[in-house]
Amino acid sequence: MFIPKNYNITFTPDLEKFVFTGKEVITFDITEEIDVINLDSVDLEIVRCQLLRKGKSIDVEHEVDKGALRLFFKQPLVKGEYKIVIEFKGTINNFLAGWSRSGYQVDGKPRYMATTHFEPADARRVFPCIDNPSYKARFDIALKINKYLSAVSNMPIVREKVVGKVKKLVTFAQTPLMSTYLLYMGVGEFEFAELKYRDIVIRGVTTPGKIQYTQFALESARKFLAYFEEYFGLEYPLPKIDFIGVADFGPAGMEQWGAITCRENVLFYIPGMTSIVLQKRIAEVVAHELAHQWFGDLVTMKWWDDLWLNESFATFMAYKAVH
Repeated sequence: MFIPKNYNITFTPDLEKFVFTGKEVITFDITEEIDVINLDSVDLEIVRCQLLRKGKSIDVEHEVDKGALRLFFKQPLVKGEYKIVIEFKGTINNFLAGWSRSGYQVDGKPRYMATTHFEPADARRVFPCIDNPSYKARFDIALKINKYLSAVSNMPIVREKVVGKVKKLVTFAQTPLMSTYLLYMGVGEFEFAELKYRDIVIRGVTTPGKIQYTQFALESARKFLAYFEEYFGLEYPLPKIDFIGVADFGPAGMEQWGAITCRENVLFYIPGMTSIVLQKRIAEVVAHELAHQWFGDLVTMKWWDDLWLNESFATFMAYKAVH
Protein backbone atom coordinates (compact mmCIF):
# COMPACT_ATOMS: atom_id res chain seq x y z
CA MET A 1 0.00 0.00 0.00
CA PHE A 2 1.19 3.51 -0.90
CA ILE A 3 0.77 6.10 1.89
CA PRO A 4 1.96 9.69 1.22
CA LYS A 5 3.34 11.48 4.29
CA ASN A 6 4.67 14.74 2.88
CA TYR A 7 4.43 16.78 -0.32
CA ASN A 8 7.33 19.24 -0.75
CA ILE A 9 6.43 21.33 -3.80
CA THR A 10 7.88 24.40 -5.49
CA PHE A 11 5.64 26.13 -8.04
CA THR A 12 6.53 28.82 -10.57
CA PRO A 13 3.32 30.46 -11.84
CA ASP A 14 3.32 32.80 -14.85
CA LEU A 15 0.43 35.29 -14.71
CA GLU A 16 1.13 36.58 -18.22
CA LYS A 17 1.09 33.25 -20.05
CA PHE A 18 -1.30 31.58 -17.54
CA VAL A 19 0.89 28.53 -17.05
CA PHE A 20 2.93 27.11 -14.20
CA THR A 21 5.73 24.65 -13.61
CA GLY A 22 6.21 22.55 -10.52
CA LYS A 23 8.64 20.21 -8.85
CA GLU A 24 7.45 17.98 -6.04
CA VAL A 25 9.05 15.49 -3.73
CA ILE A 26 6.52 13.08 -2.25
CA THR A 27 7.73 11.21 0.83
CA PHE A 28 5.73 8.03 1.31
CA ASP A 29 5.63 4.64 2.99
CA ILE A 30 5.15 1.26 1.35
CA THR A 31 3.38 -1.16 3.69
CA GLU A 32 3.35 -4.16 1.34
CA GLU A 33 5.20 -5.02 -1.86
CA ILE A 34 3.95 -3.24 -5.00
CA ASP A 35 5.28 -2.82 -8.53
CA VAL A 36 3.09 0.11 -9.65
CA ILE A 37 1.97 3.38 -8.04
CA ASN A 38 -1.10 5.24 -9.25
CA LEU A 39 -1.29 8.99 -8.65
CA ASP A 40 -4.16 11.29 -9.59
CA SER A 41 -3.11 13.68 -12.36
CA VAL A 42 -5.34 15.65 -14.76
CA ASP A 43 -4.24 18.07 -17.51
CA LEU A 44 -0.63 18.03 -16.33
CA GLU A 45 2.38 17.50 -18.57
CA ILE A 46 4.77 15.19 -16.74
CA VAL A 47 8.35 16.19 -17.51
CA ARG A 48 10.37 13.82 -15.32
CA CYS A 49 9.90 11.17 -12.63
CA GLN A 50 12.51 9.77 -10.27
CA LEU A 51 12.25 7.34 -7.35
CA LEU A 52 14.67 7.51 -4.41
CA ARG A 53 15.31 5.01 -1.60
CA LYS A 54 17.88 5.95 1.04
CA GLY A 55 19.38 8.48 -1.35
CA LYS A 56 19.75 6.01 -4.22
CA SER A 57 17.83 6.27 -7.49
CA ILE A 58 15.57 3.40 -8.59
CA ASP A 59 14.58 2.87 -12.22
CA VAL A 60 11.02 4.00 -12.92
CA GLU A 61 8.86 4.32 -16.02
CA HIS A 62 5.66 6.34 -16.19
CA GLU A 63 2.53 6.77 -18.27
CA VAL A 64 -0.43 9.13 -18.07
CA ASP A 65 -3.83 7.68 -18.84
CA LYS A 66 -7.40 8.76 -18.00
CA GLY A 67 -6.58 11.00 -15.07
CA ALA A 68 -3.87 8.81 -13.60
CA LEU A 69 -0.09 9.00 -13.51
CA ARG A 70 1.18 5.42 -13.29
CA LEU A 71 4.70 4.67 -12.12
CA PHE A 72 6.13 1.25 -13.01
CA PHE A 73 9.15 -0.42 -11.41
CA LYS A 74 11.33 -3.27 -12.70
CA GLN A 75 11.48 -4.76 -9.23
CA PRO A 76 8.67 -4.64 -6.63
CA LEU A 77 9.08 -2.01 -3.96
CA VAL A 78 9.55 -3.57 -0.54
CA LYS A 79 8.28 -2.11 2.72
CA GLY A 80 9.89 1.15 3.78
CA GLU A 81 10.13 4.88 3.12
CA TYR A 82 10.68 6.28 -0.38
CA LYS A 83 10.66 9.59 -2.20
CA ILE A 84 9.23 10.35 -5.64
CA VAL A 85 10.53 13.41 -7.50
CA ILE A 86 8.17 14.67 -10.22
CA GLU A 87 8.57 17.69 -12.48
CA PHE A 88 5.46 18.87 -14.30
CA LYS A 89 3.71 21.71 -16.14
CA GLY A 90 0.13 22.94 -15.98
CA THR A 91 -2.30 25.69 -16.92
CA ILE A 92 -3.81 28.52 -14.90
CA ASN A 93 -7.30 28.12 -16.29
CA ASN A 94 -10.45 30.25 -16.31
CA PHE A 95 -13.00 27.75 -14.97
CA LEU A 96 -12.32 27.67 -11.20
CA ALA A 97 -10.97 24.14 -10.97
CA GLY A 98 -7.39 23.64 -9.90
CA TRP A 99 -5.35 26.81 -10.39
CA SER A 100 -7.44 29.51 -12.03
CA ARG A 101 -7.18 33.20 -12.80
CA SER A 102 -9.48 35.96 -11.62
CA GLY A 103 -9.48 39.31 -13.39
CA TYR A 104 -9.60 42.86 -12.07
CA GLN A 105 -8.50 46.30 -13.27
CA VAL A 106 -5.94 48.84 -12.09
CA ASP A 107 -6.21 52.29 -13.70
CA GLY A 108 -8.37 50.76 -16.41
CA LYS A 109 -5.80 48.11 -17.28
CA PRO A 110 -6.55 44.39 -16.91
CA ARG A 111 -4.75 42.45 -14.19
CA TYR A 112 -5.05 38.90 -12.89
CA MET A 113 -4.60 37.06 -9.65
CA ALA A 114 -4.04 33.30 -9.50
CA THR A 115 -6.10 31.38 -6.95
CA THR A 116 -6.60 27.68 -6.29
CA HIS A 117 -9.82 25.77 -5.68
CA PHE A 118 -9.47 22.03 -5.16
CA GLU A 119 -12.79 20.83 -3.71
CA PRO A 120 -13.77 18.13 -4.37
CA ALA A 121 -11.08 16.60 -6.61
CA ASP A 122 -9.06 19.24 -8.43
CA ALA A 123 -5.74 19.24 -6.57
CA ARG A 124 -4.79 16.70 -9.26
CA ARG A 125 -4.96 19.54 -11.82
CA VAL A 126 -2.10 21.30 -10.03
CA PHE A 127 0.17 18.49 -8.80
CA PRO A 128 0.19 14.67 -8.96
CA CYS A 129 -1.15 13.32 -5.68
CA ILE A 130 -3.54 10.95 -3.94
CA ASP A 131 -6.52 13.30 -4.28
CA ASN A 132 -8.67 11.64 -1.64
CA PRO A 133 -9.83 13.34 1.58
CA SER A 134 -8.88 10.34 3.73
CA TYR A 135 -5.21 10.48 2.62
CA LYS A 136 -3.90 13.30 4.78
CA ALA A 137 -0.31 14.51 4.52
CA ARG A 138 1.85 17.48 5.44
CA PHE A 139 2.67 20.09 2.81
CA ASP A 140 5.80 22.22 2.36
CA ILE A 141 4.97 24.84 -0.25
CA ALA A 142 7.20 27.39 -1.99
CA LEU A 143 6.19 29.80 -4.75
CA LYS A 144 8.65 31.40 -7.16
CA ILE A 145 6.99 34.61 -8.31
CA ASN A 146 7.71 38.09 -9.66
CA LYS A 147 9.16 40.36 -6.98
CA TYR A 148 6.29 42.87 -7.17
CA LEU A 149 3.67 40.19 -6.42
CA SER A 150 2.57 38.67 -3.12
CA ALA A 151 1.80 35.06 -2.26
CA VAL A 152 -0.61 33.45 0.19
CA SER A 153 -0.93 29.84 1.31
CA ASN A 154 -2.33 27.92 4.28
CA MET A 155 0.59 28.73 6.58
CA PRO A 156 2.63 31.88 7.26
CA ILE A 157 5.65 32.83 5.18
CA VAL A 158 8.91 31.75 6.81
CA ARG A 159 11.33 33.05 4.20
CA GLU A 160 11.57 35.23 1.10
CA LYS A 161 14.66 35.04 -1.07
CA VAL A 162 15.47 37.05 -4.19
CA VAL A 163 16.16 34.78 -7.16
CA GLY A 164 17.75 36.47 -10.15
CA LYS A 165 16.74 39.97 -11.21
CA VAL A 166 12.94 39.77 -11.21
CA LYS A 167 11.92 36.76 -9.11
CA LYS A 168 11.66 35.83 -5.46
CA LEU A 169 11.13 32.48 -3.76
CA VAL A 170 8.44 32.60 -1.08
CA THR A 171 8.59 29.66 1.34
CA PHE A 172 5.78 28.80 3.73
CA ALA A 173 5.79 26.91 7.03
CA GLN A 174 4.86 23.25 6.93
CA THR A 175 1.15 22.50 7.29
CA PRO A 176 -0.35 20.06 9.77
CA LEU A 177 -1.74 16.79 8.42
CA MET A 178 -4.54 17.70 6.02
CA SER A 179 -6.42 16.60 2.91
CA THR A 180 -5.29 17.68 -0.56
CA TYR A 181 -8.54 19.57 -1.27
CA LEU A 182 -7.75 21.99 1.57
CA LEU A 183 -4.41 23.18 0.17
CA TYR A 184 -4.35 26.78 -1.09
CA MET A 185 -2.02 28.98 -3.16
CA GLY A 186 -2.78 32.53 -4.20
CA VAL A 187 -0.58 34.97 -6.13
CA GLY A 188 -1.32 38.58 -7.05
CA GLU A 189 -0.91 42.29 -6.36
CA PHE A 190 -2.42 41.84 -2.93
CA GLU A 191 -3.22 44.34 -0.22
CA PHE A 192 -3.54 43.20 3.39
CA ALA A 193 -5.44 44.22 6.51
CA GLU A 194 -4.67 42.58 9.82
CA LEU A 195 -5.93 42.21 13.35
CA LYS A 196 -5.34 39.64 16.07
CA TYR A 197 -7.22 37.24 18.29
CA ARG A 198 -4.81 36.08 20.99
CA ASP A 199 -1.67 35.28 18.94
CA ILE A 200 -3.66 34.33 15.85
CA VAL A 201 -3.29 36.72 12.91
CA ILE A 202 -6.57 37.39 11.07
CA ARG A 203 -5.98 38.94 7.65
CA GLY A 204 -8.00 40.33 4.81
CA VAL A 205 -6.40 39.81 1.38
CA THR A 206 -7.69 41.67 -1.68
CA THR A 207 -6.65 43.03 -5.03
CA PRO A 208 -5.79 46.78 -5.04
CA GLY A 209 -8.24 49.37 -3.72
CA LYS A 210 -10.60 47.09 -1.79
CA ILE A 211 -8.89 46.14 1.45
CA GLN A 212 -10.83 48.68 3.56
CA TYR A 213 -14.02 46.74 2.89
CA THR A 214 -12.83 43.66 4.80
CA GLN A 215 -12.92 45.28 8.25
CA PHE A 216 -16.38 44.02 9.23
CA ALA A 217 -15.55 40.46 8.15
CA LEU A 218 -12.29 40.49 10.13
CA GLU A 219 -13.94 41.84 13.27
CA SER A 220 -16.66 39.21 12.91
CA ALA A 221 -14.03 36.50 12.48
CA ARG A 222 -12.35 37.51 15.73
CA LYS A 223 -15.64 37.14 17.62
CA PHE A 224 -16.46 33.81 15.97
CA LEU A 225 -13.00 32.36 16.68
CA ALA A 226 -13.53 33.04 20.37
CA TYR A 227 -17.03 31.55 20.23
CA PHE A 228 -15.97 28.35 18.45
CA GLU A 229 -12.96 27.80 20.68
CA GLU A 230 -15.17 27.96 23.74
CA TYR A 231 -17.94 25.86 22.19
CA PHE A 232 -15.64 23.10 20.90
CA GLY A 233 -13.25 23.25 23.85
CA LEU A 234 -10.38 23.25 21.36
CA GLU A 235 -8.15 26.13 20.31
CA TYR A 236 -7.83 27.09 16.66
CA PRO A 237 -4.73 25.09 15.65
CA LEU A 238 -3.04 27.36 13.07
CA PRO A 239 -1.11 30.61 13.61
CA LYS A 240 -3.18 32.61 11.09
CA ILE A 241 -6.42 32.74 9.14
CA ASP A 242 -6.82 34.67 5.87
CA PHE A 243 -9.98 35.83 4.13
CA ILE A 244 -9.12 36.21 0.45
CA GLY A 245 -11.47 38.13 -1.82
CA VAL A 246 -11.98 36.66 -5.30
CA ALA A 247 -14.16 38.77 -7.61
CA ASP A 248 -15.64 36.00 -9.75
CA PHE A 249 -15.53 33.15 -7.23
CA GLY A 250 -18.37 30.69 -7.76
CA PRO A 251 -19.37 29.60 -4.24
CA ALA A 252 -19.82 32.08 -1.40
CA GLY A 253 -16.76 30.72 0.35
CA MET A 254 -14.31 27.83 0.56
CA GLU A 255 -12.75 26.66 3.81
CA GLN A 256 -9.12 25.96 2.90
CA TRP A 257 -7.35 25.54 6.23
CA GLY A 258 -5.96 28.91 7.25
CA ALA A 259 -6.76 30.51 3.87
CA ILE A 260 -10.48 31.01 3.25
CA THR A 261 -11.53 32.26 -0.17
CA CYS A 262 -14.74 34.29 -0.48
CA ARG A 263 -16.66 35.88 -3.31
CA GLU A 264 -16.14 39.61 -2.91
CA ASN A 265 -19.83 40.45 -2.57
CA VAL A 266 -20.12 38.25 0.54
CA LEU A 267 -16.86 39.48 2.06
CA PHE A 268 -16.93 43.24 1.54
CA TYR A 269 -18.95 45.52 3.80
CA ILE A 270 -19.22 49.04 2.35
CA PRO A 271 -20.58 51.54 4.91
CA GLY A 272 -23.62 53.39 3.62
CA MET A 273 -24.11 50.94 0.74
CA THR A 274 -24.25 47.41 2.15
CA SER A 275 -27.74 46.50 3.35
CA ILE A 276 -28.48 44.96 6.75
CA VAL A 277 -29.54 41.76 4.98
CA LEU A 278 -26.21 41.50 3.15
CA GLN A 279 -24.29 42.41 6.30
CA LYS A 280 -25.92 39.45 8.04
CA ARG A 281 -25.03 37.26 5.06
CA ILE A 282 -21.38 38.31 5.33
CA ALA A 283 -21.37 37.30 9.00
CA GLU A 284 -22.97 33.95 8.18
CA VAL A 285 -20.41 33.16 5.47
CA VAL A 286 -17.51 34.08 7.76
CA ALA A 287 -18.94 31.94 10.57
CA HIS A 288 -19.68 29.01 8.24
CA GLU A 289 -16.15 28.88 6.84
CA LEU A 290 -14.60 29.30 10.29
CA ALA A 291 -16.69 26.42 11.65
CA HIS A 292 -15.19 24.27 8.89
CA GLN A 293 -11.70 24.97 10.26
CA TRP A 294 -12.56 22.48 13.00
CA PHE A 295 -15.25 20.34 11.36
CA GLY A 296 -14.03 19.58 7.87
CA ASP A 297 -10.40 20.65 8.10
CA LEU A 298 -9.13 19.37 11.46
CA VAL A 299 -11.64 16.50 11.38
CA THR A 300 -12.44 15.36 7.85
CA MET A 301 -14.87 12.94 6.26
CA LYS A 302 -13.36 9.80 4.76
CA TRP A 303 -15.25 10.28 1.50
CA TRP A 304 -17.62 12.71 -0.21
CA ASP A 305 -20.77 10.73 0.60
CA ASP A 306 -20.59 12.39 4.02
CA LEU A 307 -20.39 15.91 2.57
CA TRP A 308 -23.95 16.54 3.80
CA LEU A 309 -22.73 16.24 7.39
CA ASN A 310 -19.70 18.44 6.75
CA GLU A 311 -21.82 21.25 5.28
CA SER A 312 -24.89 20.93 7.49
CA PHE A 313 -22.83 21.08 10.66
CA ALA A 314 -21.01 24.22 9.49
CA THR A 315 -24.36 25.83 8.59
CA PHE A 316 -25.77 24.90 12.00
CA MET A 317 -22.74 26.30 13.84
CA ALA A 318 -22.81 29.50 11.76
CA TYR A 319 -26.44 30.05 12.71
CA LYS A 320 -25.61 29.55 16.41
CA ALA A 321 -22.64 31.92 16.23
CA VAL A 322 -24.47 34.70 14.36
CA HIS A 323 -27.73 34.52 16.29
